[in-house]
Amino acid sequence: MNTSRTTVCIATFRRPKGLERAVQSVLCQDCHNLVTLRVIVVNNDPQDNLPHEIVARLSRRTSVDIRCVDEPQRGPAHARNRALYEAHGTCDHIAFLDDDEEAPTDWIRTLFLAKNEFAAAVVTGGVTPIFEEPPPCWATQGKFFARPIRKTGTQRPWACTGNVLFDEALLSTIPIWFDARFTQGEDRHFFARLAATGARIVWCNEAQPREYVPVSRVHPAWLMQRMRNIGKSITAIERDTPQAHFAATRNIAKGAVWMLIGVTQRFLGGWTSEVRRIRGRMHFAYGVGLLEGAIGEGLSKSGSVGTSSTG
Repeated sequence: MNTSRTTVCIATFRRPKGLERAVQSVLCQDCHNLVTLRVIVVNNDPQDNLPHEIVARLSRRTSVDIRCVDEPQRGPAHARNRALYEAHGTCDHIAFLDDDEEAPTDWIRTLFLAKNEFAAAVVTGGVTPIFEEPPPCWATQGKFFARPIRKTGTQRPWACTGNVLFDEALLSTIPIWFDARFTQGEDRHFFARLAATGARIVWCNEAQPREYVPVSRVHPAWLMQRMRNIGKSITAIERDTPQAHFAATRNIAKGAVWMLIGVTQRFLGGWTSEVRRIRGRMHFAYGVGLLEGAIGEGLSKSGSVGTSSTG
């Protein structure tokens, strides 16, 4: 296996603690016989100098090439495009890690092993949630923060930027990278378009960065808003295809079904099952999001770096 020049990209927005943890985990990767690492941090708030200070401090402790650049245009698409611009033409492979994640020491090596074993152009995986404070019982019983578990090698139609490695050459196969019309789901949209060109995307279940879940997210209202956003982004992405009319019609029907499922679950939960009531509200919100994405504009030109769509 040849040594790869690999650039790890981390877009950040006002998460100094998480950023330092994420960068440090990349610098500790046990992969030097396979990879020559480079790290690019994109700061999406030029008024915040902490990312530059963090990168400067960490760079003094390592021989890894690490740099921080500012991207003044707010939004995950702009930040991630800046990372790709900095990496394009300088490496063989590109990886993405979110600024609320921490990669295990074998993360890059594990992704590469799966990539070679399954002849993939893109390798993605899930994350392991780590609660910053002990969560309430309903959160653990309902497994609301659990991520998908799939067999390694399973082919996927798309990927997310929270845990992904791909061939740099793929950037030349599509005219637009992360589409700034999307305030969320732009990563799913990006990789789905790569898959449409023939790029093979596979799942690697052994590559599992830790995602730190703050207290502010451990609330039914946050989960409902997240599901609503996912529904909207999925429909918006599907509307950006040649079969847009059929996608809108299909998602109107799906939205109505999910809303009915949600109402039924909430009703059956009654006063006896908090988990079922919350799940019902989440499914209802997902259905609302599908309808909003199908009927409304679905796309936007503004946004900020935030949570990626689920894997």
